[in-house]
Amino acid sequence: MLRRVRQSWKELKHGKPGRRFRERYDRRRARPGRTVLRKWAVISAGVLAILAGIVLLPLPGPGLLVLAGGALLIAEESRATARLLDWIESKARRVVRP
Repeated sequence: MLRRVRQSWKELKHGKPGRRFRERYDRRRARPGRTVLRKWAVISAGVLAILAGIVLLPLPGPGLLVLAGGALLIAEESRATARLLDWIESKARRVVRP
């Protein structure tokens, strides 16, 4: 499992900015063995991670990382969320690099 997480991180890291989340979504859809139950389990885990991240935000610790991880889980199964994350990434890059 750790190997799969590392591989996923490498793919995400080396993806084209502004398209990396949609590319990840497309790769996940092409994988054999996708079931509706698995899709909803991943989305549910993402929602729970986002809720946990919101709770952790005012506390010292990795609240933003937990939020981002939850959003990534949802983006793996939702094209709309993947598009939203790509849009946010593009806007953030423009702000950071004027």
